[in-house]
Formats: sequence, C-alpha cells, structure tokens
Amino acid sequence: MIKLFVVSYSLLVITLLITVNGERITVYAAPTLNSVNQRVCDRFEEDLNKLAAIMDEIRARKGITETRVAFGGVDTQIKSADYQITYAAEALAYQRAKKYSSKGELKYSLEILKGKLLKARLEVGRALNEKN
Repeated sequence: MIKLFVVSYSLLVITLLITVNGERITVYAAPTLNSVNQRVCDRFEEDLNKLAAIMDEIRARKGITETRVAFGGVDTQIKSADYQITYAAEALAYQRAKKYSSKGELKYSLEILKGKLLKARLEVGRALNEKN
C-alpha cells in the first residue's frame, strides 16, 4: 500500500513523505526558478489588474476620458496613480522575461517588483481619498 503525505511546502521546495508498505521515503521536489518566477508574477499581475480596474472606475466617475499617463507630467493624484500602475506593469513584464540563475537573485528582483506594486497601491489609495 502506498500513502502520500505533503510534509511541507515553501516557495521553492515541496517535501513529500511517501510510505510504501510501511517504509518511509522522503522526496524533495524543487520547481525551477523560472516556474517560481512565473507563479509569483501571476499573483502580482492579479493585484496590478485590480488596481488598474479601480483607477478605471475612478476616472469614469470623475468623467476623465484621457488615457493613462505613460511618462512624466503627473500633476494630479489620479495621473500619479496611473503612472505608478504603468511603471509597475512595465517592471512586471521585464520580470517575467528575465531568466535567473540563483535563488538570491530571483528573491532580490521580486522584492524590488513588490516595492513598485506597493507604491502603485499607495498612489491608488491616495487617488481614492482625493477630494474633488
């Protein structure tokens, strides 16, 4: 009889405990750095899409019809939030395309991307709270 137990799961390693006729066998399965990167990017992309949808709604409620700000000229809170979303989206695209050779390099790069997403989130919050 074969029994399978997931002992632990982290971002980079899955530890399984398999018993075969009462004998325990521990198996470590590590996904590639690229698959981890893509999985984290998928999660970040969900967050970024939600922020963009919030900004679309804010613009619609305020009657703003111009497109998102892709560079400079951020003289309002809404334009600032749009700029940060665009900046984070570009960083996410770059993150997806890059290939990593070490866990440390991947973790460092994902932390930088996380910071850009948090900055976009902060700016969207400010745009929500803007009085006008």
